[in-house]
Amino acid sequence: ELIKLDAWYQEQLPKVIQSRKDKHLVHEELVKIMKWKLMRGKYRPQLLDLVRINTELAVKSTSKKAFRKLPNLSGAITALTNLKGIGPATASAILAAAFPEQAPYMADESMLSTPGVEATDYTLAEYLNYAERIKTCTEQLAKKDPESTWTPHKVELVLWAHYVARELKPSLLDDLAKHKDKVPSANGNGPSATTTTTSADDDHNVASNGAADDAPLSSPSDSRSSADLAQVTNDESSSQDGLAENNGTAAAEDDSSSSAIATDDAIVPDVSPSGKGTKRDLEAEEEESTEDVKKARA
Repeated sequence: ELIKLDAWYQEQLPKVIQSRKDKHLVHEELVKIMKWKLMRGKYRPQLLDLVRINTELAVKSTSKKAFRKLPNLSGAITALTNLKGIGPATASAILAAAFPEQAPYMADESMLSTPGVEATDYTLAEYLNYAERIKTCTEQLAKKDPESTWTPHKVELVLWAHYVARELKPSLLDDLAKHKDKVPSANGNGPSATTTTTSADDDHNVASNGAADDAPLSSPSDSRSSADLAQVTNDESSSQDGLAENNGTAAAEDDSSSSAIATDDAIVPDVSPSGKGTKRDLEAEEEESTEDVKKARA
């Protein structure tokens, strides 16, 4: 089910949103995005119930308003967080699906792989800092290869894939040198990206956004071939070069709403000293979400 949801998020949802005259989400799509996000991390049914409380009209009008604010990421994220159960991270997932050329998803793995991003605290300010650095990297990659079609979302996918490979099967990365001269440059990674080589879509469906450290990643990720992963991490190397050049130079957008928004994403996880993992304590969030659901049902 997770693989199917990921394929829907990466391949189908962007086309559906762009096909609409007035770009917007519908209620069913919002629920599926939240379900996808939760299945990537620790499943919290209370949050799914909270998102379901939103009305069809609220989802449509709020998402339409948010999309119109782009390329102002701060305004778009703030608008989406007016929906029940939606915080900056989930809002970024919505924007990355609708406008991948403007917004990366706030994936833990991608943020931890980005120079200048110290933690994943799920605040608007942290997202803007992260998004600015990803954008700068994207622009540098485009300059190096004008024929490529790099987007912030593709850069985020590459960072995610490399992080997961390093955690689950680092031996694949040790073999990169053997494939370095054989793998042509690519213009991204993942189901929503186009590449200059042919690969199995099913293998790439799982190289997507935002899995928390406690997500069941091993099964889909280990199905990659060495050649596929070599291509992914070859791209990641270029991405990291672009990010490193701008470490300390990118600035977050100044916004009065940059404080943490008290929703599903505004929880500060414990980050291990090694920076390889995160732990989330969402007990307070569950209690708050449960109370909101009870009140709404009452």
